[in-house]
Amino acid sequence: MKVITTGQWEEELWYQAEAIYNAAFPEDGRKSRGIIRNMFAQNLCYLHVGYLQGQAIAMAITGKTEDSRALIIDYFAVDEKRRGTGIGGTFLEEIKKWAIALRRIQFLLIEVESDESEENDRRSRFWGRHGFRSTAYVHQYIWVPEPYRAMYLPLIPGQFAFDGQELFASITRFHQKSFKWRKEAFGPDPTNG
Repeated sequence: MKVITTGQWEEELWYQAEAIYNAAFPEDGRKSRGIIRNMFAQNLCYLHVGYLQGQAIAMAITGKTEDSRALIIDYFAVDEKRRGTGIGGTFLEEIKKWAIALRRIQFLLIEVESDESEENDRRSRFWGRHGFRSTAYVHQYIWVPEPYRAMYLPLIPGQFAFDGQELFASITRFHQKSFKWRKEAFGPDPTNG
């Protein structure tokens, strides 16, 4: 698998990832193109696109926490026709290698829906199979109805035990920055009247 990672907005690269992104996440569960462009303008995120035989088959959006210790996996998706083939694990391994090469990243961090459903259980099992550890704390955002749990994957040797509330404080700050509109880059905020 070839993976291209960028910290800059690249229209063509996003175009290749966008179909996978839109198919994997419902409209009310994904950030708009404008919000994602804004995240790049603020140097908050990276886009990872995985290819097989020249075709985009996986995408992820990640971002570092304020202290740069963790890489948050904001979105992670594999083309529907390729799910269940091991592509997701291979893609995750490439992102992990890239994060380790950044040197300061100590762990990967993701939030997973924690209400009981077959789909949520399947997602949690995927992350667990790839070494992610679950925290006990369940977080309830005020703007979405479903509860979430943090899962993390240490990238450096040592003993790690994280407080879920502390992890969600970092995740929440990342989301708040994601939605902060940069007027100088994009003009008036279209969501603000």
